Amino acid sequence: MLYIIAAFVIPTNVDVGISDDWTYALSVQNLVNQGRFEILSVSAATMVFQLFWGGLFAFLFGMTFGVLRISTIVITLLGGLAVFGMCRELGVKRQLSALGMAAYLFNPVLFSISYSFMTDPHYLALLAISSYLYLRGLRVGDQDDRYIIAGAIVAALGCLQRPHAALIPFALVLYLVASRRMNRDRAGVDLFLKITLIPAATFILYYLVIARGLPSQQGLFLDEAKAAGWDEGSLLAKRIGILESVYIGFYLLPLALAALPLLWKLTDIARPRAWIAVTTFEVFMIAGVVAFWKDGRRMPYIPHFFGRSGPGSGDLRNARPALEGPHFWDWFTIVCVLASTIVAVAIIRAFAQPPNAERSGAIVLASIGAFQALGVVPQSLLFRNWIISLDRYLLPLTPFLVALFLWALRDLKFPSLSAWILTIAMAIFSIMGTRDVLVFQNTVWGLGKWLNAQGVPDTKIDAGYAWDAYNLWEYGENAGITTPQTPDGTWWTDAYAKPTDSTYVIAGGQIPGYVAIAIQPYSAWLHESDQYLYVYRRDSYPGPP
Repeated sequence: MLYIIAAFVIPTNVDVGISDDWTYALSVQNLVNQGRFEILSVSAATMVFQLFWGGLFAFLFGMTFGVLRISTIVITLLGGLAVFGMCRELGVKRQLSALGMAAYLFNPVLFSISYSFMTDPHYLALLAISSYLYLRGLRVGDQDDRYIIAGAIVAALGCLQRPHAALIPFALVLYLVASRRMNRDRAGVDLFLKITLIPAATFILYYLVIARGLPSQQGLFLDEAKAAGWDEGSLLAKRIGILESVYIGFYLLPLALAALPLLWKLTDIARPRAWIAVTTFEVFMIAGVVAFWKDGRRMPYIPHFFGRSGPGSGDLRNARPALEGPHFWDWFTIVCVLASTIVAVAIIRAFAQPPNAERSGAIVLASIGAFQALGVVPQSLLFRNWIISLDRYLLPLTPFLVALFLWALRDLKFPSLSAWILTIAMAIFSIMGTRDVLVFQNTVWGLGKWLNAQGVPDTKIDAGYAWDAYNLWEYGENAGITTPQTPDGTWWTDAYAKPTDSTYVIAGGQIPGYVAIAIQPYSAWLHESDQYLYVYRRDSYPGPP
């Protein structure tokens, strides 16, 4: 209920783009207004599912960023229901399953990105739904082919959203073969085809027939893989592993902190191999955190939809101020490490216990989740020598972590009241922060439109990544502009908004060589007072305005 109420508290319908969603919105716009099927060359995702899902909402309710945002909120909610179903399949009680669903939906990264038209929440929802359906269909002693085929269909839709969805049936087949639930007989072949045929055929059909090869941006990942080689690729994989080990705690923070009083009981692990696993995880994580610490890196390590300014993406010069000072992030890092330790110990302990009715299902989810963790590496290749990766790339771990952690605590008296209080606190924080970033971007876009009304063309405005790319990328491509026109620009004016010369810049703070010509306050609930945005003009330019 709180998830639905939040959509009315937050200015959901504001017609502004967030981060990369301009490219996906343009594809929907071309489909709805011109009947043209087109995945833009700058799209790193397949996004066919998202194109028609968003197109359905745009056809029914009108083509705006607000309507597309609602389509994302709806699909994310469906994914949350699938997480609830996963928990129930693993024997988690209904109340704790609802708690897991809430912790999943109000994760600051997922919640804030759900108020955009990015590809990540759409893929994540399909991943969760497909995994739940496969899990239900492969229930030990009660296999149901209807659910398996339904899972395959949703996995196929996932392949039409992101190629990583092909890892879902792949992980399942490996598990079934390793556990000897799939043999080289007629029944085994039949099960193999039920799991893989539809997604495999869809994957091949798209890339060989519809797209006729990889989209240029996806091909760029392969080029980067070749350029990285073994040395850079293995280094990236190690760094991704460190990031994932700490973000486990961040993504499950309210659940893990609520379980802190159970830590002593969780360490009651009899099997030596389990202790070896716990020790290996801890040494790897802490060694990585120490190395990052020496380099001055603190959580959030890979900020995009959650950084020191709070939830949401800024993508503006001198964007939003930090919520807290440096010492807060020192302690935040330590708390995330503690939370990751609790999660890791609990899950390893659960797998070390004697087999039970739900353990087979837990291994299914762990298998799918492990391959999704590996899938973070290829898409991070572009960032390997810069910021390493992005927080949203780690989101596919969350549905499996939530379900496995709650399953791991099934034999203990979990302090659910504390967990609910912490989860609701996180939800309030996520709602306030997401509201703030939409108000922030709405103010930015409003200032851009104000400049337009003063006679300033888009080719002289830098109003941040989303505004610039939405208004200028197609124009630049059609005009054949290959050289950035801004001599002192940003990564987005260099890559996606080459036509602008940035005579006017909208920013959150002073820029050398510019003079402020307007100031606009905007409301920010996570700050003690209103914040300000500025319109700057180059010193040498006379105007208007």
